[in-house]
Amino acid sequence: MSGDEKQTTDEERWAVQARHFQTSVHFNRAAGLKVERWDDEAVVMSLPYEEWKCNSTTGLHGGVIAALADTCGTAAALAAIGATGFIATVSMNINYLAVAESTVMATGVCVKPGRRIQVSEVKITDQAGNIVAAASVSTMQP
Repeated sequence: MSGDEKQTTDEERWAVQARHFQTSVHFNRAAGLKVERWDDEAVVMSLPYEEWKCNSTTGLHGGVIAALADTCGTAAALAAIGATGFIATVSMNINYLAVAESTVMATGVCVKPGRRIQVSEVKITDQAGNIVAAASVSTMQP
């Protein structure tokens, strides 16, 4: 197989994974999560701002931000190890750095793509580019 054929195969596999995360994961579909980029270097996802996702103020609820970080981190791990299917979160640490009052963008990079345990770093920014949260997500492929 030539390099071009492998790239096409990777792109097709990544597109299938991205569609799965957008449409087959019930929370992601309901929340309007969109995969903007999916490759072995990074996964980028956007989540639109909507009032029902907010806490008692105008900021996105911390649980919604955490769900986005978890989803992006697990996706980055799958992409980095070239896997498909189920992956489980083992642990997650998240730091909330600012209130998110707009659509947010998560960028996940797998910093340790192990065969069994993976670690991804996720940065979440608002529309102005401000970092609103940073997370470390550890996953395990069963």
